[in-house]
Amino acid sequence: MNWRLIFVLSLLSFLMGIASVLGLTKGSDWLMWLCVGVFCAWKFAGKTHDELFLHGFYLGIFDGIFNSLVQAVFVSTYLSNNPGMVEALNSLPEGLHPAFVLLIMGPIIGVVSGIVFGLLAVIAGKLVRRRISEPPSSSISRLL
Repeated sequence: MNWRLIFVLSLLSFLMGIASVLGLTKGSDWLMWLCVGVFCAWKFAGKTHDELFLHGFYLGIFDGIFNSLVQAVFVSTYLSNNPGMVEALNSLPEGLHPAFVLLIMGPIIGVVSGIVFGLLAVIAGKLVRRRISEPPSSSISRLL
């Protein structure tokens, strides 16, 4: 398990957390996270050859925790820039602080995204191995 690579790639979640706190994601969070997942999957496939699913899974958990930590620390700014989240949190029982809810949801969302990241890493690993095992094409076949 390449924990250093997992940790370095999980630092992207701090950037995503800051972007969401500032309201820069505006409903495209899922697309941005998908781009992060694809990027990290290719990095895992290129740097490690075993336990690709677990690399993606652990990355997703760390991403969920770090992202929610940033959102919880800056909860007032996050809520002022994300009115849709205010509506979602208004349906919660009274007495639950929004920062607490964000901290609880982080690992749960992290597990779900970890499954997706893990699957992306496995797919990227298969594509990278296929490319490596293919014989180089001759110059004649490239012309055809």
